[in-house]
Amino acid sequence: MKKLLLTTILMTALTCVQANASMVMIDYFGETLVTPNNIERTLIVNSDDGRVYNIALRPLEDAIVSADGKTSIPLEYLFINNTKEDVYLKYNEYSNILWGTTMDGIPRNMTAKIKNYGIVPSGIYNINFEIQATDIETGDIACVSSFNLQFIVPVVHELNTYSENPRINISAENVFKKNIKVPNESSPMIYIRSNTDWILSLDTTDFANAPAQYYVRTTAASSKVTNRLTEQALVTPGREIILARGKAPAENEFVAVEFSVENPSGDPIPAGNYTNTIKYILRDGEVE
Repeated sequence: MKKLLLTTILMTALTCVQANASMVMIDYFGETLVTPNNIERTLIVNSDDGRVYNIALRPLEDAIVSADGKTSIPLEYLFINNTKEDVYLKYNEYSNILWGTTMDGIPRNMTAKIKNYGIVPSGIYNINFEIQATDIETGDIACVSSFNLQFIVPVVHELNTYSENPRINISAENVFKKNIKVPNESSPMIYIRSNTDWILSLDTTDFANAPAQYYVRTTAASSKVTNRLTEQALVTPGREIILARGKAPAENEFVAVEFSVENPSGDPIPAGNYTNTIKYILRDGEVE
């Protein structure tokens, strides 16, 4: 799947338990990677005091929650990878993410990962953490840092079709039949991935002249498709025809589309194979 970019903001506040304690910093490096099932962000941990630490994280909340309160991602989906393993995090408990790490001014990489949750609806997400650095020589807690991890998830709209442009074959035996309907040889299947409520439309800007009246309708759809075009709609150039609407999140929801030509006036339809360039549009939309 196409990789999308995700902007993540980490705001770090530091509180050290001693006046001469280390300032262990956490920050971002590079961009956030979003795939169909994962969100990843590289973090760097750094200090220049030369001391050797065990570093642990304590989640202060049990979920990553959207700003509108509609979506809550349980903590069980969030991990910190220290380049060797994924460290599982438990609510209000410290989990060691780095062991015996020398803070000599060279940043140490980690990756914050939301794994296998599926599609994350667009929006802003937050979770608060506490980070603790323990001096392994003395066993003293050298520094405690708090930060808010904020994910800003962009809108995701993706569609795929697994058939060619609709092809309609007008055979010689159909030419002089009155009120005949000739559908396309195979119905296009459109697969939809979206993290917002969505509208699927047919754009007829590039539609060419048809041998007779040209129609479109949907013949089937999956469960999260809440509304679809079941009656035939006449296709003419320069229109946008709404084919279906659905709710988020949509993961490989599908819509089957049928195109056909008809001669309701009884005029002959010229025999031949007819194809047309079809363009589909997927965008935000309210579910009716």
